[in-house]
Amino acid sequence: MSLHLLDLQPLKGQARSAKNLRPVSIATLADGTHVVVSRFGDPTWDFYPYIHQDNAPPATKRINWDIILQNGQRLTNPEHAELLLSAKDFIWSLFVDPVEGRKRPTMTTLRAKVVDLTPLLRWMAHLGIRRFADLNGIVFDYVPVAKAGQGERTIRADTAGKRLIIIEDLFHQRNKIDDALTAHPWPHETAMSLAGMTKAGGFKPQTKAIPDNLVHKLAAVALDYVQHRANSILTTIAAADAIEAALLDSGYSSSTRSLAKRKVASEAGFNGYDGLAVEANHLRTACYIVIGLFSGIRDSELTSIAESCISSGKSRDGCIDVLWLHGTIYKTGIRPKKWLVPAVVADAVDVLTCLTAPLREKMRSEEVELESMIRVAIGKEREHLAKRLATVRKQKDKLFLSSGSNGGKAAVLSNSATAGRLKSFCADHNINDELGQPYRLHTHQFRRTYARFVARAELGDLLTLREHFGHWSIDMTTYYADGGADEYEVDVELLEMVTAEKNIRQNEIMKNYLDSSSPLANGVHWLNEWRATVHTATNKEELIAEYASTITLNGTGHSWCIGNAKGTGCGGLCVFEADMCVDCNYGMIGPEYLPVWEGIAIQQKEALAMPDLGIPGKARAKRILDKAHEVIARLEVK
Repeated sequence: MSLHLLDLQPLKGQARSAKNLRPVSIATLADGTHVVVSRFGDPTWDFYPYIHQDNAPPATKRINWDIILQNGQRLTNPEHAELLLSAKDFIWSLFVDPVEGRKRPTMTTLRAKVVDLTPLLRWMAHLGIRRFADLNGIVFDYVPVAKAGQGERTIRADTAGKRLIIIEDLFHQRNKIDDALTAHPWPHETAMSLAGMTKAGGFKPQTKAIPDNLVHKLAAVALDYVQHRANSILTTIAAADAIEAALLDSGYSSSTRSLAKRKVASEAGFNGYDGLAVEANHLRTACYIVIGLFSGIRDSELTSIAESCISSGKSRDGCIDVLWLHGTIYKTGIRPKKWLVPAVVADAVDVLTCLTAPLREKMRSEEVELESMIRVAIGKEREHLAKRLATVRKQKDKLFLSSGSNGGKAAVLSNSATAGRLKSFCADHNINDELGQPYRLHTHQFRRTYARFVARAELGDLLTLREHFGHWSIDMTTYYADGGADEYEVDVELLEMVTAEKNIRQNEIMKNYLDSSSPLANGVHWLNEWRATVHTATNKEELIAEYASTITLNGTGHSWCIGNAKGTGCGGLCVFEADMCVDCNYGMIGPEYLPVWEGIAIQQKEALAMPDLGIPGKARAKRILDKAHEVIARLEVK
């Protein structure tokens, strides 16, 4: 990074010409030389040297001061020069000399501040106000504007709060810039209270998990691509590329080469080469879905993975085989990270490595060309080449590459591009919402969905994908619980999400038990007392949540256990000996387990019919069958 190269001297009192020449973004080249990317006076401040997430589109790494105003004019028009200068002064002051008590913001945060400031700039320009100082005494008039969206639609309270906090910052920075608010905008109020929030951060949006009825189909289709369709797609792409290369070497025209590629694809069962390209895009999206759904990592972390990102090993006690996915985490500073993953993630990584290999080779060739060109380039051309060279060097080993939305140049897929491909994947495979429309799948849903599935797996309550998650969640929990992972390895936030999901599911389970009169095969001795209290309670939800918080459920597959977590149960033996749960003081068996016990009864009858079972085996089967009949009878009581 080149942050240390930036001039952090205050802007106050400096002439406009001097300000305009000040660099706000500097890139360091491979030979150690530096190139100015953007200056204070430029209409765009490009912060690509400082924003490292590969999935961030180029536009999200820039501040574009050519802001469209209410009347169709732009902030960069000459008549708004004074307001533009004041806005730039203010935003840059937040970086060179932050608000008292705050740390220096990142360039991503600085860009977000401009987003928060933009509605104020538009309002001021519309009223003909050219200076922030002129807002003294009238800034309260802006509050309803800050709280309104397009067409006066009310926006979220946290968004309005950010728009009003930026005005408080204009007051806090009054001694650091030439134009600022000289009086507190609302002496007896706060931005948060005006926005309708009781405290800072009081509103936190809730990311929704992918619905159960859709996630199974989504995963099934994605896994089918990775495990079954990939070979055909990759083999056909290789054959088409080989034919094109041979014809190119022989001097054939582009139309002849295209015809040959279409023929190869059609003979392999695809709808021409265009159909093959669509399937290749779906294959890459399928890899994204599988890795995201079975690892729970963020989009920025997912797109950071590179060649050879999977490693294998053993847990520290040597008892568990584990696989690691290596990448980069950006949430708490840029650093290497590895995540414990199931084998299906490694399968997706292998497919993705093959699929995007040609693009990595293309980038490595481009790197050599750029290094040659930049030696003789000057001025803006040198800056342009330096930017592309920095991207190539950073991304040439990455897996999630594409050339479809970058002018033919290979680059890591942006978050928005991935979102578009996810929606296309759902549309083309009939993964629809409750209205019959293609499900609007978002990149951030995978993390929440993963946490939800792991929580359900650990509760013995997994509804779908059991073959992939069932054993995996046990391995993960055991490994972490035994101290087999350190801070470098553990995704603490993800484990907290899993815990939160387990609490949500536990509350759901207890609500089903306590807010009903359904028969119980076990648990009557203490649940009936709770049920009686809940049925007469004024606020059932609160009481159920209170009861649920006093216990910890574990799922056995045929019952709920509240003893093992406290060390007072059988230590988990009941998972293998179902009959132990029937009369256990720490067991709960409700109507949802009736099909399970019916199945247990059938299994034991089949076992008793086996001629070579032996006397001990028959005795065990008879004991379990009797208990199964007992449970079935209790649950079928009307």
